[in-house]
Parts: sequence; structure tokens; C-alpha cells
Amino acid sequence: MSIDSAIEELVKVVKLNISVQDMELENAAGMICAEDIYSPIDLPPFDRSAVDGYALYSEATSSASSNNPIPFKLVNYGSVLPSHNNAVPISTGQRIPEGADAVVMVEDVIREGDIIYVMKPIPKYGNVSRKGEDIRKGELLVAKGTIIKPQHLAALSAIGMTHVKVYRRLNIGLISTGSEVVSPLQGLKAYEQGFILDSTSILIFAVLSAYKFMNVNWYGFVKDDEHEIKAMTEKALNENDILIFTGGTGPGESDKTFKSIVEMNRDIRIIARGLAIRPGRPTSIIIVENKPIFLLSGFPVAAYIALYEVVLRALYTLLKIRNELFIEVPARIVKRVYGSAGYDNYLRAKLFKCNEDLCVEPIMLRGSGILKSLLEANALIVIPRNVEGFEKGEKIWIKIL
Repeated sequence: MSIDSAIEELVKVVKLNISVQDMELENAAGMICAEDIYSPIDLPPFDRSAVDGYALYSEATSSASSNNPIPFKLVNYGSVLPSHNNAVPISTGQRIPEGADAVVMVEDVIREGDIIYVMKPIPKYGNVSRKGEDIRKGELLVAKGTIIKPQHLAALSAIGMTHVKVYRRLNIGLISTGSEVVSPLQGLKAYEQGFILDSTSILIFAVLSAYKFMNVNWYGFVKDDEHEIKAMTEKALNENDILIFTGGTGPGESDKTFKSIVEMNRDIRIIARGLAIRPGRPTSIIIVENKPIFLLSGFPVAAYIALYEVVLRALYTLLKIRNELFIEVPARIVKRVYGSAGYDNYLRAKLFKCNEDLCVEPIMLRGSGILKSLLEANALIVIPRNVEGFEKGEKIWIKIL
């Protein structure tokens, strides 16, 4: 099954029940906005000065030059400019007095006591930020489903908001399975005893923890034992909206995660038993009573690719998140690459500047568990299952990691 088909099927079945809460602006960065927010006012709310200088009537400067400086008598700042022969000292951001329509910068005049001399014409609205120039009343500032960024908070604060409605954090349970996998706390001696120090679940935990709208509950390690897997799954299902398992997803006799979950005495629906993705073919999706369970490979590279391309894509779709998951840019590939027929192929790659162009070089390290390829990569090359490959020098779209 393709990733697109699996996510499409998942979205048809699952409806996440995520409540809405009011949150202070200072805590809302990274959360998902739960409402469309429109500006109730124009910003700026009045014509204001864009510089430090003197507010005046622009037409009175029309004949000004270095040979014909125009004098203006300074008056104290107020709401009205007394006459066209006056000017008012004004600071950046201050309201333009009625009767004035331009600002001359401090450095562009000669001042002698309470008289300034303007040496050049100032256009109408010169150095003036017009009312509504930044944001118009009724303009959409933040759309529902947007992951809130600091710049959103600045705009919301400017229109007088102190709280914003957001969706509560999504609770995600993370479980590592495999009798051969042990905590790094066991030390390097574990390798001598035939065990593997876990590197996959810490990778998944770290990626998900970077998303503030998620709360990741890490349940540690479970052996390849059906009773233990079922017991942990029951516990985690009761405490989370979504579960992610790493390891135990293969078809072998010792890999019991998939079998243990589908045999639980619950309302079970299998969305996918393996996906057409390399690396990450064992990736599976099960729904247990409206809660998605994602089974990822125990190999770090395969799990990492599936986390982004399957889990996060599915969550973005389920939560109707408007932000892009990846930034994609065009780049010229420096080596010929081939895909595997019938699979979407994800190649780790290095993106770099070459002359005036962007170039991308595939990291020619194969395998689902090669950590070094992740250490060196800053981009992904995607070869769709219906494409044989890319030729050297071809311009392709790549995903920035």
C-alpha cells in the first residue's frame, strides 16, 4: 500500500477528539490555533511617523533646494499643525498631527533655534506609515489549524489579545519493543552479551518533543512477549491519543508486536501491514477504537523516514494543520540515482551551494540502520515508485531536513 492510500484510509476512519483551551499568548508559540482570528482594527490605527524628524505640510516644501532652503517655525507636538509654515518635532511611531502629511528626517534639515530649514521637497506621505498600511481591519491574521509562531503572537498582541484558543496537546505514547534491545544505561558491555543499545526510540522521542503541540510519553522497553506487549498497549491506549511502537514490526516469528495488537479484545481495524516505502517497508498502521497505532521499524533510519513521511504526515492531515511539514527547494543532482520499482525511495543527501545554484548529492550508504547517513544528511531525495531514477545534472525537488 502507498503512503497516500494509507493516510487517506486512516483519515476516513479516525476522528481525533482534541479539546480547545484558552492559553496566554506568551505560552502559545508552537501550539495549534483553534480559531480563525481577524483583526478588529487597522494597524497602524492612525497615520504615524516612520522616522525621527519633523512633521509638516508637504506642499510647502515643493520649491525647497540647497539654494532655496524653506524655513519652518517649530511648535510643540500636538494633535493639530497650526499652519503650513510650522513644523512639529516627532519621534518614530508617533501620530501625525492633523494638517501635516509628511515627515522630514532630522538629518535632512538645518536647525537654528526654533527654525528648521528644509533643503529638498518632501513628497506627500513621505516617511509616513499610513493607517491600515500594515494590517487592515477584518484581515485574517491567523487561520484555524496554524501552528502558532512568534510572529503570530506579535500581531495578536498588537491587536490587544492576551489569550488565544488552541487545541490541547496531543498525547503520544512511545514504546520500544524487542528482546534484543536494551537501554544505553546497560553500557557497552551489552554488545558483548548480544544485545543492542537503543538508538531508535530516543531519535523518535527527540523529533516529536520538538513539536510543542505534542506531549510524548515514553514507556520504555518491552520484550517480544505477547502478554507484555498487550498489557503495555492497554495501559498506553488508556493514557494517549496515539501510540507509536518501534521494533518488532517484521514478519519473523520473533517479531510479535503486530500480532499481539491485532489479537487484543478490542475494536481493531488494520489500515496497512507494510507500506511501499524504502527504507521503512515494515511500517504498519492499526486503529484500535478510534486511536491510531503506528508500528515503525527498529532500525533508526527506516523509523526516521517513516516518522516524517507516515506518522507526521498523518497527524498533520488528521489535525488539519496548515503549515508545511517540509521546506522543499529545487536543486541540481550531482550523481545519477536509481529507485526501486514499486516503492517510494527516500535517499539521504547533502544539499550545498554550487556556483549560483543549489546542488544535492546522495549519500551512497545503503541500509535501514546506518546512522552515519543521518548524521551527514541535511536533505532527502524522493524517487517516486513510478520513476526509474534521476539523471546527473537533472533539477529535482528535495526536502530539507
